[in-house]
Amino acid sequence: MKLLRACCMVIALSAFLGCAAALQRGMSGAAYVSTARPSISLQAARLPLLMAGEGSATLLGDGMPAGAQVRVWLAVYGGVSAESPLAIAAHAEVQNGWYWDGIMRRPFSVNEGVEIVGGWEFQACTYIVEGGRDPFGALAAGDADRPARWIARGLAARTNFYADKIILEYRERLPESIASLTGLPLGYGDFVREFEQRARESFIVSPAPRETADIRKEYANAARWRYMNEKFLGTVSKYDNFGRP
Repeated sequence: MKLLRACCMVIALSAFLGCAAALQRGMSGAAYVSTARPSISLQAARLPLLMAGEGSATLLGDGMPAGAQVRVWLAVYGGVSAESPLAIAAHAEVQNGWYWDGIMRRPFSVNEGVEIVGGWEFQACTYIVEGGRDPFGALAAGDADRPARWIARGLAARTNFYADKIILEYRERLPESIASLTGLPLGYGDFVREFEQRARESFIVSPAPRETADIRKEYANAARWRYMNEKFLGTVSKYDNFGRP
C-alpha cells in the first residue's frame, strides 16, 4: 500500500512538473511562443527581429476606476532604414475577473473583415497610425527627424475564454500626399489593396513547437509602455456576479 502511494505521488509530481515546464511564454529564436493556452507561435515572415519581451499595461474598464492590469508579450520586426515597414505581434492577458471586449474597428478605418492566418481567424481592418503617442514609435528609424505616420492593417483574436488576445499589426510609412484612407488622391486607386496583400503575407502563425527548451524571457524596454493603452490593445470589462458573457 505504501509502495502504491509512493508511486502515485511520483506520477502526480512528474505530471505537475511536466505541465509547469510546458506552460511557457517567451521568445524562441525570432518567434514569440506560447505553450500555455493559447498554444501558438508568432513571427514576421520577412523582417528581422527588432525588439521582444514582456511588460504590463493598465487599461480602464467598467467596475474598477483604477483600471485592469494587463500582461503583454511583444515581438516587433522591422528594418534599419526610415522607410522600412514594421510588423508587431502581441499577446495580451488580463487578470482574473476581467475579459476582453468584442473586437471593434478603429475610428476612420476601412476594409473591415476576417483574415485567416495559419488557421486562425482574425478580425481585421486598415487604419492610419499617427506617431505622437505610439508605443512603437521609438523603434522606427528616422522618427527623430520627422513625425511618423503609418498605414496599418491590424488583426485581433480573442481566446482562452476571452482572457487572452492575439494582436498582429503590419505597418508601412504613409505617403505624405495621403491624409485619409477614405479619400485617396488620384493615382492611388490600388494603394490600399496592394498594402493589404503585403500585410496578409507578413506573419507566420503556427502551433507552438514541441521542443521549447530555448525560450527566452526578456523585458521589452524599447516599447513606450506609457502609451500602451486601449488604442492598440482594445478594451476590457469586468465580470459581474451573474457569470461570464
